[in-house]
Amino acid sequence: MLDFGWTELILIMALAVLVIGPSEIPAMMRGLGRIVRRIQYMKYAVTQQFDDFMKDADMEDIGRSVNFEAERNAQNFDEAAADEDVMEPFMVEKKEASEDVKQKEEVSDEPDNTKS
Repeated sequence: MLDFGWTELILIMALAVLVIGPSEIPAMMRGLGRIVRRIQYMKYAVTQQFDDFMKDADMEDIGRSVNFEAERNAQNFDEAAADEDVMEPFMVEKKEASEDVKQKEEVSDEPDNTKS
């Protein structure tokens, strides 16, 4: 989303120096750092409240099943096995479709006795 290259960053810094002034940039950066720190703390606090709620409601297993990143980062994560569950409905449909094709081939292979 915030995909800045070096040229964009240099342009933003040059504009900041021109608009804000070189003497005000350190104070502005400290203020920006405080804002970012507060946002990170608020994110942490909300996450902790959610975890506490899940523990209180005995829903930890649901929280773990929803947390895909923790499962993916686990040492024994098998991506192929995880994909099998997702792909199973498609495999059933594929099997049914191939059975339908075989049945139609068998019907078309039978001689047509109605023609005279």
